[in-house]
Amino acid sequence: MTLRARLTLLTSLVLALTLLASLGVAGGVLWRVELRSIGQQIDAQAEALLAIATTTPERLDATARDILQENGVTAAARVYRGSTVIWTDGSRRSLQPDPGVLQGQQTRVVRQVGDLLIASQRSGPLSVEVGRSLEPLERLLRRYALIAGLTLLALSALAGLVVARMVRRALSPLEALAGRVQGLEWQSLRSAGPLPALTDAGEVGALARALDGSLSALRAERERETLFLASASHELRTPVTAMLADVQHTLSRPRPEAELRSTLERTERTASRLRLLTGNLITLTRAQRLPAAQDAPTRALDLLQLAGEAVDLLQPLAMRRSLDLWLDGAAVWVRGDHTLLGSMAENLIGNAIKFTPPGGRITVTVRPAGAHATLSVEDSGPGFPAGTLTDAFVRGATQVEGQVEGFGLGLAVVRQVVEAHGGTLELGRAGGSDGTEEPGARVVVTLPAAPEPATDRARSGADPAS
Repeated sequence: MTLRARLTLLTSLVLALTLLASLGVAGGVLWRVELRSIGQQIDAQAEALLAIATTTPERLDATARDILQENGVTAAARVYRGSTVIWTDGSRRSLQPDPGVLQGQQTRVVRQVGDLLIASQRSGPLSVEVGRSLEPLERLLRRYALIAGLTLLALSALAGLVVARMVRRALSPLEALAGRVQGLEWQSLRSAGPLPALTDAGEVGALARALDGSLSALRAERERETLFLASASHELRTPVTAMLADVQHTLSRPRPEAELRSTLERTERTASRLRLLTGNLITLTRAQRLPAAQDAPTRALDLLQLAGEAVDLLQPLAMRRSLDLWLDGAAVWVRGDHTLLGSMAENLIGNAIKFTPPGGRITVTVRPAGAHATLSVEDSGPGFPAGTLTDAFVRGATQVEGQVEGFGLGLAVVRQVVEAHGGTLELGRAGGSDGTEEPGARVVVTLPAAPEPATDRARSGADPAS
C-alpha cells in the first residue's frame, strides 16, 4: 500500500470515528433529554389527577382524558386507596404500582419499568400512577440512528475524496522528486537540471535541498574521478609509450655501450616513475577504504621514526640532485596505518625533492602541538605557483605548462591519507625565522596525537641504567 493510500485511509478512519463518536454522544443526549421531558409530563399529570381524586373524585372520568393527553399521546393511569384500585382510565396497559408509594414510604417517584415510564404520587390514603410507553421515543432514536449512519457514510466518503485530493497534492512534489532521482544516471548527472520543490518551505523542500546538495557533491566527485582516470591513464600511457619506443629504437640496430647505458638509465627513470604512480594509485585506493576517523586503526606509531624512514629512503635521490635533506624534531606518537602514513611522508618529501633545484635545502620537522602532532616539509624551491594551492588537492591536477611535471597524484594521495586518519593538510609558502615568507613551499600535516605505548615508556626509562 502506497503512502498516499495509507494517509488517506488513516485520515478517513479517524474522521469517521470522530463523527461516529459525536453522533453517539448526540444520540445519548437526545435520549436523556426526551426521557426527562416525558418524566416531567407524567409527573405533572399524576399530580393533577391526585388533586382531582382528593377534592372531587366524581370528576375523574370527565377530566382525566384531557389531563392524560399530551401532544397526541395518551398516558395510562390508576388511582389507588391503599392497595385497592378505585379508578382506571380503561386502558389495558399493565401499570405496576410502586410498593414504597402504596405503603406510604414515598410520596413521589418516577421510574422506568420495561418500556414504560411510570410516575407515582401519594397524598393521604390516595395514590396515583401515570405511565407512558417509551416505544415512540425508541422509534425516534432508531430513525435518528439510521439517518445518522447514512450521513456518516456520506460524510466519510466525501471526506475521503477531499483527503485523497489533499494528500495527492501534498505528496506530488515528493513523487516528482523521487521520480527525478530514480531517473538519474551517471551520464545525465552532469546535465541534470534543478530538482523540483527546491523552493518549498516545508519538509519536502528541505528534503529536495538536501538531495540537491548530495547530488552536487556527487557530481563534483564524479568529475574529479573522471579527471583522475583521464590523468592516470595519460600518465601511464605516456611513459610506457616513450619507454617502449626508446627500447625499440635501441634494438633496431647495434649500439655502442655508452648509448646502451644511456637507454637503460632512461628506462630506469621511467620505470621508477611508473612505480611511484602505481604505488600512489594503490595507496589512494587503500586510503579510501579506511574507516572514518573515529574508527581509525589503533596501532601506535612514532611519527618521528616514520619520517626518518622516509628520509633514509629518499636520501640517495636527494644526494643525486645535490640537495640537503634534513630531519629535525621530537618523538610524538599517533595512531594509524604504517604503510599509508609512510607513503604520505614519502610523497611529501618526494615532491620537495622533485621541485627543489640543485643546491637547495629540504627540512622535515616533527613536533608535538598540544593534543596533535605535526609533520612539516619545507623546501627552497620555487614554491607553489599562484592559483594552484587549491588545485593541488585535486586528483589529476597539473602545474602550468612549461614547468616541472605537475602534482599528479601525490598531494591527492597525501590528503586522502591525512583525512582518513582524522588530520588536516595545509599548503603555503616557506617561512623565515623572523616570520617573513621566503621562496619555497611548506606543507604541514596535523594528526591527532596518541599516548606513548607502555612498552616504549618502560624501554626509555630503562635506557639510562643500562
